[in-house]
Amino acid sequence: MTRTLDLPTEPLSAQDAWSRRVRRIGGFIQAAFAGFWLIRGSLVLHGPVSTLVPAIALLAVVGAFSYGIWASHGIAPRPSGADARLIERDVTIATVVQLVASFAAPAIVIAAGKPDWTLPAIAITIGPLLLWLDHRVVLARYRPVGWALVIAPLVLVAAMSGTALVATTGLAAGSLLLATAVAGFHDLAEIKRRSARTRTDR
Repeated sequence: MTRTLDLPTEPLSAQDAWSRRVRRIGGFIQAAFAGFWLIRGSLVLHGPVSTLVPAIALLAVVGAFSYGIWASHGIAPRPSGADARLIERDVTIATVVQLVASFAAPAIVIAAGKPDWTLPAIAITIGPLLLWLDHRVVLARYRPVGWALVIAPLVLVAAMSGTALVATTGLAAGSLLLATAVAGFHDLAEIKRRSARTRTDR
């Protein structure tokens, strides 16, 4: 029998419930993208770091997923109710649009003869999604990260090219997304600890 976490019975608003849900599911998606970017960025490096950095990146992503599974267990179930369904629809549509854009943008820059712009193009598609999620479910941490993923790739494209652009974009964006995912998991772990403390005090 699967044991669920015994949480306080105070009802959450649909927005708060989806804020938790986005930190959980969104965190896993962010960690997956981070792993892709970190490994892709490190593959163009030379020397011993070309082997060391991907190994560290893989360990970091596995660690983030493991922490996320533990931190979010029982704390961020799928919200129910009419308001929650509206938010779920909006979040789903925005996520699908971003995924489509993340495939379309690289195809466009490759067709334009700029294959080294592939990672910056993907990063730019994620920035607006994070900004919109902050607006929809109030995740203030997503605001600076979203703007960073919109502006920084444009700056890098203007300042770099080739291997330097791929490595810098992949490692920087990957590290930023991984840190954002872990921070969201930490929020959920703190909620779980407060819930446990509340039960103990009763």
